[in-house]
Amino acid sequence: MNRLDRFAALFLVMLLALVGVGMLVPSSQQGSPDSSPAAAAPYREGILGHPSSINPLTARTQADQDLVALLFRGLLKDGPNGTLTGDLAKTWTVSPDGHTYTFQMRSDATWEDGDAVTSADVVFTVGLLQDPAYNGPLGASWQGVQAVADGLYSLHFTTNLPIAGFLRQATLPILPKHLLADVSAADLADSAFSQNPIGDGPFQRLEWDDSHATLQRAPNAGSGFAVGASPSLASSGPPGSAGSSAPTSSTSIASVAPTASVAPTASSAATQPPSAAATASAAPSGSQSANPADQFSNVEFDFFDTTASMLAQFQAGKLDAVGGLPPDQIGTAAAGPNARLISYRWSSMISVILNQRSDHPEFQSPLVRRGLLEAIDREAIVSKSLFGHGTVADAPIPVWSASYPAASIVDTPYSLLVAGTDLAKGGWVRTGFDWQLPKASAVFALSLLTPDKASNPTVFAIATQVAADWQAMGLSVTLDPVPAATFLDRIAAGQYSAAVVDLELGLDPDVSPLLLSTQAAVGGSNVSGVQDPSLDKLLLAVRKATDSTSRQTAVAALEKYISTNLPIVPLCFRDYGFVVDKRLTGIATNAIGDPSGRFWDVINWRLANDG
Repeated sequence: MNRLDRFAALFLVMLLALVGVGMLVPSSQQGSPDSSPAAAAPYREGILGHPSSINPLTARTQADQDLVALLFRGLLKDGPNGTLTGDLAKTWTVSPDGHTYTFQMRSDATWEDGDAVTSADVVFTVGLLQDPAYNGPLGASWQGVQAVADGLYSLHFTTNLPIAGFLRQATLPILPKHLLADVSAADLADSAFSQNPIGDGPFQRLEWDDSHATLQRAPNAGSGFAVGASPSLASSGPPGSAGSSAPTSSTSIASVAPTASVAPTASSAATQPPSAAATASAAPSGSQSANPADQFSNVEFDFFDTTASMLAQFQAGKLDAVGGLPPDQIGTAAAGPNARLISYRWSSMISVILNQRSDHPEFQSPLVRRGLLEAIDREAIVSKSLFGHGTVADAPIPVWSASYPAASIVDTPYSLLVAGTDLAKGGWVRTGFDWQLPKASAVFALSLLTPDKASNPTVFAIATQVAADWQAMGLSVTLDPVPAATFLDRIAAGQYSAAVVDLELGLDPDVSPLLLSTQAAVGGSNVSGVQDPSLDKLLLAVRKATDSTSRQTAVAALEKYISTNLPIVPLCFRDYGFVVDKRLTGIATNAIGDPSGRFWDVINWRLANDG
């Protein structure tokens, strides 16, 4: 998803693992399973949370997103090492001015009911996103984009301005026009289709309810659609992005617990936007691993309310994999004699946001923001709260990303002494061990907003560490833990001084929705309220630069400015821990922007028979 997309919904695209909505009556499968050899036993995975709206445009929970990843396809999809490759598209070109993207689609893709997937479906899906009645998370990034069908299997998009990350938007899963033409955009989320969808993905629905889902491999799953197909777009430079099942630069606030950084691995090389008039083509299906007889035809998901119950089922041998465990439980799960850990680099950045609106003058100075960051022991956060499953964040782009401009990043090491000096230079006044604001007579009392422990134990633990670090340098800090819904409402309304948030940034270096001045109004995606014309100019340069060299230069300039002025206070990036039975093979780790990105190569997975 595009960063602007998710923020535009006022952060309502949370990973609401707590929410479970009953599904409709189990439906029968249309079509027949793949004829290739398959193990008798299905692949079984535990997922925290329950399905609510199984639709690429309206998914509410991580269970929804995981099902969407297996049931639907986009024009493009993730390839290895931060690349993009064809899915429904077999070739595509980009005009010299970066405004027009032309796609030639495969002619052998079908929906579960047998109807062909055509350009009309793509245009229809974009139309839903642009419908004023659509109130979901994806609409913002598709405004100003015109989608036109040039033929049954050909279409082009025209953008008002060059968008360097547009090809990431082409990973948007497509919906069937012939089944949804009479469903309004406003009714889409709770429609019968979104409870029992008809997809075109590598797996098809077989049966499900609120606690369990069974999918079976689609007949065309291995015919040119393998998720692990060789990449069409090389990952040689900072532009673009790769790694999530969602489009471009996706950013959201994940306020509810255990999901895994989507967000979001291996080398997170960003997909290079093609040069003028460049052409790419989809490669044949990816390599198959291990014994073909170990290919499973069915996938079974069990949905859980708690990580403890899910972990118990895995340890009892009733599940082949578990994901979405909080960091303190990953080691326990992986310690089993038949378990192994698959770690995905996830673009889920936990950070402190400081309210920089006009009614909060205390945070206006970059020196104050730097002093507050210098007082936080981020290495300790990674080791204690993430249990080593993550990396320190220096900027809103991870160090493991190919887009990371190491030479341009201004380091901010942990030092209470330097932190105190910078706070004083920024105008704060030290009185003994305490701090006061300029011209104030009372000790400055800082409230630190956080999701409560029940909503997000990881973020709550980190917020507790931040508060303790600030208290160690004399700040009067009070932790303010609240339920998930309250947390999001207060962030969106600007009703906080400082807050610890989990930002799912996506894998593109475009962070303009998070920091642009135009997004600083209440309800906008710039939740810190920062308004900085110099920063705006740098943000837009990254968004518009469509060739590798100019975008690399633009990213370096932006990240230098951000790491110097700290409009947000970065803490760490999480890893997504996927713990599997050793019988499960063929998995390749990758950069992901959402936990559902772990299925990027699911066609290649194999599950050995017990015998």
